[in-house]
Amino acid sequence: MSKTSWWVLLGLALLWWLTAGSLRQALPPEPVVIQAGPVGGSFDVHARQYAEQLRAHGFQVEVRNQDESLRIIDRVNDEASGVQIGFSAQRVHVLRHPQVLSAGVVELQPLFLFLRRGIEAPPTLAGLAGRRLVMPPDASITAQAARDVLGRYAVSSANATFSFKPIAEAAAALQRGEHDAGFFMLAPNNALVRRLAADPGLVLVSVGDAPGISRHVDYLKPATLVRGAFDLQRPQPPHDVAMIGAAVNVIVQADIHPAVLYALLHAMNVVHKGQTLVSEAGEFPRQTSAGLALHPLAQEWSRDGTPWLYSHLPSAAAGLVDAYWGPTLVLLTLVSVLGTMRSLSAFIDTVVLAVLLQALAWAQRRVRRHGRPGRLGRLVFRVAEPIILRRGHEQEALARLERLRPHVVADGR
Repeated sequence: MSKTSWWVLLGLALLWWLTAGSLRQALPPEPVVIQAGPVGGSFDVHARQYAEQLRAHGFQVEVRNQDESLRIIDRVNDEASGVQIGFSAQRVHVLRHPQVLSAGVVELQPLFLFLRRGIEAPPTLAGLAGRRLVMPPDASITAQAARDVLGRYAVSSANATFSFKPIAEAAAALQRGEHDAGFFMLAPNNALVRRLAADPGLVLVSVGDAPGISRHVDYLKPATLVRGAFDLQRPQPPHDVAMIGAAVNVIVQADIHPAVLYALLHAMNVVHKGQTLVSEAGEFPRQTSAGLALHPLAQEWSRDGTPWLYSHLPSAAAGLVDAYWGPTLVLLTLVSVLGTMRSLSAFIDTVVLAVLLQALAWAQRRVRRHGRPGRLGRLVFRVAEPIILRRGHEQEALARLERLRPHVVADGR
């Protein structure tokens, strides 16, 4: 291969590398980091279920916890945080989180309101004015939803006592009678919810205005916890409970590695495809009504499933092939075109040489017959000479040229 060809291939290889990106970007991250809410909360439970599924796909996974669940989306949006996956159930301002996309909606989490037994349940939430209310930390999704709802009834810290505590402490304080009521936004099968529902000192309050609330607070939707959902024998609850709840988005970084995303989507399907106490089987997960832009690969997955590449190859190998397959095809195409052009050039050279050899042979026969090449013979020589000398063709062509040269010169005189 000539030096020029090597430079061409080197240039194509460089173009291939720049187009495909770095090797680090092609390989899945180590570890995959999931940002969850407080330990024992629903986000924490789901995160650990996802982690188990992701580890089965060969990933190293780290679950991080924080009490301020409203801030999870900030961690996912921050590329320096190392977080690829998180949860959101609040109203989201998309422009503030340009690096965050939704992988899908996985459940409806009700906002549970437990009232200390002995206190008459108010006809509306306006009756909570003057009461001692406890809930998870101020920057939690529960606290945000509770404030948004109570605000529609003119209940605020100006006319009620708001206490914010870590979720486990808030529940324990409510059970000890230190507060009149408590708000908790959790999955209905969460262990903490079941513990509070089973406490004889507490009553689960039905929110009769749930449909109306959902018209005023756009990220909250009506839900119903049916009679006997927790326990049919007692039954618990003793009657249908009208509630409001928020749709939970699993959120991801916009540039999440495809192998991680496909494994996550599989995990979401495994964990959430069954029925819950407030939703039917098959209702979740879904890739619609997310409130956030849906990741395009999640949309494709909902239609076609996991691509063959990621379902049959190890994650690292699939990532490398996926990242470099397109540029490799371009490189191979260019090399093929280059090779084809060289082959075409060689073919044309062969044809030209064959024609020139025949023309020179004709001129030589004319010399043998007539002693001179004539005007046409001289023209053939003048056309053939620069081509043969420039291209350095084989010895036979050069020899014919030299044998004919003296006759052309003499004839030209």
